Amino acid sequence: MNARPLEAVRLLASLRTALAAEAPRADPLEGIASAVLVPLFEQEGDLRVLYTKRSEALPHHRGQVAFPGGRHVAGTDANLLATALRETEEEIGVDPRHVDVLGPLAPIHTFSSNFVINPFVGVIPYPYPYRPDPHEVSAIFSVPLDVLIDPATAAEEQWILEGHTVPIETYRHAGQVIWGATQRITATLLDLLAAIRAAS
Repeated sequence: MNARPLEAVRLLASLRTALAAEAPRADPLEGIASAVLVPLFEQEGDLRVLYTKRSEALPHHRGQVAFPGGRHVAGTDANLLATALRETEEEIGVDPRHVDVLGPLAPIHTFSSNFVINPFVGVIPYPYPYRPDPHEVSAIFSVPLDVLIDPATAAEEQWILEGHTVPIETYRHAGQVIWGATQRITATLLDLLAAIRAAS
């Protein structure tokens, strides 16, 4: 018997259906192929999104909030999903066999590092004995979906980056700042969930 509350079960089933119906881009993005896992889990009736905080020692996006993932390795990874699952196991110790993959979100391009990030949404067990790689991950945390959906969590801020003032969209919760590619992927997921709830 599934132990998840019925509402969470229904939402995840609808999300799986919606992801399967997403049409691929007609004009594939150009850049360095990479993939991430967008991990969801249920805790005490709440669906939560898992994030990592990248190590300050990494060459790209150091210290930023991220999803587990990385560069596609041709000859090692059978496909982009395999990349996301391999990197998730390497970074935080989640066995690919323990991930219920719901489907892919639309890929995004990172302007500064020229990565094309292919996100895959997956459900993982809770609790889980994470094993973070200290060379890549400095922290693991999660945010309830209901908190991310709350307009009070989101903001457009003015940041100074490389000497220029630029508008940055963020989600802020419990001292963590979700921005950049991770914010964009999160927003895509939330938009899809909003559409699912509006149609139900």
